[in-house]
Amino acid sequence: MKLVVLLAFGVFITLAASPGKRLEKVVPSKAKVHSPQAPDVGEAQVAMWMKTWRKRLSLEDWDVTVQLVRSSELKPDTLGNLRWNSGNKTATIRVLAPVDYDLPASEIPTDIEYTVVHELVHLQLAALPREAATRNVEEQVVNRISEALMALEQGAQYRPRAAVMHPTAKDKDRSVSEASRAAKQ
Repeated sequence: MKLVVLLAFGVFITLAASPGKRLEKVVPSKAKVHSPQAPDVGEAQVAMWMKTWRKRLSLEDWDVTVQLVRSSELKPDTLGNLRWNSGNKTATIRVLAPVDYDLPASEIPTDIEYTVVHELVHLQLAALPREAATRNVEEQVVNRISEALMALEQGAQYRPRAAVMHPTAKDKDRSVSEASRAAKQ
């Protein structure tokens, strides 16, 4: 029942958005600007966010691991990804390590937490059929739900940096048990 309500909420928000506010994939600048002071975000902090949000999203029956990874371990222009196995309810979330971020150091922790939430929302939707034709809509729904959840957590000052990944011919070969979060400037 929670899944149906969550999905309906996301579809409503997606359909209610004005056409002028569509999110587009934007390739981040190749020149990364690193803050002289790296944020204090490690595996333990990311695991804590994952545990908190997994509970909030009623995904406690899933065995979910989370890893901070270098940009070379993710597809180009992504900030994180999720791979899951519905049969044994296991999943792995990989999140871009702080050292590879192109944001000011003060914004990186919130963005990493958002990526964890985003991937867990994808996991919540794992029971639904996935098709290449509906991936764009799914990504919009996941972004909107994740943004709403983070805004509730962070307050009105929260500003996401989410972008919808538009499926390409390469994505047709992508596993139906994988999802990624795109980057934008």
